[in-house]
Amino acid sequence: MRYWKTVILASAIALTGACGNKETLPEAPEGTVKIEFLAPQVYGKALTRAVPGTKAYDGDDVLGDGNWHTLPDADIVAMDEGETLWISYSKLDENGEYGPPSLQAYRVDINAGGYNSLVSCPYEIGEDGLYHVTDDMIGAPLYLETGTYKFKMISPAYPIDPSMKMLVDNGMYLYSTDGRYYETSPEPMDIVINETGVQYIKLKPIISQVARFTFEIVKGDGVYELEPLQAGIEISGLQNTEPGISYNWCSEHIKDTLEMKYGDKRAMVTIPGDRIATGTDGIIRADIGVLPTFALPNSIAILLNLAVNGVPTQYMTLLNGMTLLHGHSYNIKWTVSLKDGQISVMTWQNQSWSTDLTPASASSADGNQRERK
Repeated sequence: MRYWKTVILASAIALTGACGNKETLPEAPEGTVKIEFLAPQVYGKALTRAVPGTKAYDGDDVLGDGNWHTLPDADIVAMDEGETLWISYSKLDENGEYGPPSLQAYRVDINAGGYNSLVSCPYEIGEDGLYHVTDDMIGAPLYLETGTYKFKMISPAYPIDPSMKMLVDNGMYLYSTDGRYYETSPEPMDIVINETGVQYIKLKPIISQVARFTFEIVKGDGVYELEPLQAGIEISGLQNTEPGISYNWCSEHIKDTLEMKYGDKRAMVTIPGDRIATGTDGIIRADIGVLPTFALPNSIAILLNLAVNGVPTQYMTLLNGMTLLHGHSYNIKWTVSLKDGQISVMTWQNQSWSTDLTPASASSADGNQRERK
């Protein structure tokens, strides 16, 4: 059964065609205004830089009371065409409290003017009991009455349960509204009926809720061919996901953000070979999102599976004393060389804004210690 989103004072309208097509839509029902969103920008998405080291909110449980930690200068990028979002909205009532949030799904669309806007998409409930965005249809517009509202966003629009909780695991990228920082916090917004029947809204940026590893592998002396094996790159020693633990993204309580736990770090995530790209410059590149991880008491192990001049080879690097923070990018480069018939890998850190990556070792499967820099 397909559940169409019900909007305030308007029934949903099913339209055929690809989500994002420009169709003639009815005027706003009396007493409401049609809401049009501009696509938000994103912190922590650019592959070169992300959000600098900023301490998370450390005050009381409830966020948004002005005790934010301001983000220093950081790269902020536009969302790409076709990316999906969930947007929740709740209205301020007579008691000065925001009511239960309602949900709307959107997809980024590039308009003729070159700027990005959001086009409403319908969603349906699957056999798993979660809401899923429907890819091949246009959803009903959002109509709201006059009042004060708060809007919150999450992207991508992964399956989500009706209570607006979502399971987040290693290997996923996740961006959302975040009340810990002024630049990404939700703020009250007045909706007012006007003569045009449309109100355009630009929301604050969203921020990455996970950390990211990026990898570059380059040819050194004596190496004429590098190819990732299907086993790819394995990262272990990460924060493990407990069954049933979900991310309540529309909450403003710090306990509902992704928690950096202090227990066992037994999780492993893999970038398979078919997801590792080789550029025209011959450099092998890959990246992946991982949960925020407190790994000071343990090592994070990175296993690299490569064919060097056609010979399958494995290498391992250990990272000690690490704390992987959300919104940060941890960048590692390898140079693979061949000398006197011996294959060696030199590892080094990418001196970026974020944090020092100091490999404890970089050795092949035969146990030979490799030089590091």
